[in-house]
Amino acid sequence: MMYTFNMSKMTDEEIRRILRKKRKRQLAKRRFIALGIAAIITLGGGLAAGTAIGNQIYNRELKKVVSVAEDVPLVNAGMGQIGNKGGEPFWSWYGFKDRVEWCACFVSWCEDQCGFIKDETAPQFALVSDGADWFVLRDQWKPVGDTPEAGNLIFFDWDQDGGRDHVGIVTAVVDDKVFTVEGNSSDLCRQKRYSLDDPVIYGYGVIKPKS
Repeated sequence: MMYTFNMSKMTDEEIRRILRKKRKRQLAKRRFIALGIAAIITLGGGLAAGTAIGNQIYNRELKKVVSVAEDVPLVNAGMGQIGNKGGEPFWSWYGFKDRVEWCACFVSWCEDQCGFIKDETAPQFALVSDGADWFVLRDQWKPVGDTPEAGNLIFFDWDQDGGRDHVGIVTAVVDDKVFTVEGNSSDLCRQKRYSLDDPVIYGYGVIKPKS
């Protein structure tokens, strides 16, 4: 803001009063800018700190299951694909020419890497419901409430309407949490975890490899 006044026609007191007002406005503006910058820094630092703490807790829990995961071929196959975006080569391996919802293709691909499909000890499926039905019909199914094991498949019902919407691989169970590796989780292959009593969990398929 520009201040225009004729100082020659003002008393010393009037001039001092105007300059004090101008000074107060300048200080208020500086304080406002400083507070804004401080808020941004605090928010950013808080988010970063929160993320760091969350990662520390997650990693600490994962350390408890590393030895378990290393002993399960299906888990190793899935963990080796973490970070994949878009689901290639899983859906193309299955035979699709274009991208499809690929969580089941990912699981099937992992099973194939372990020889389970060739041995007919696990299903090759692109529809989540087909995979779940395969395990149920063969009495290789654990309902919600049972404790899964690393290498089981975990099926989800997001809407809790009895449907089967998503599938992943159990990497471990620690206390009351189940850890997973999943394909097509926001179009990525990633690790996740859930409470064992999470209502979105539909059940578990149990692969029984041939000895």
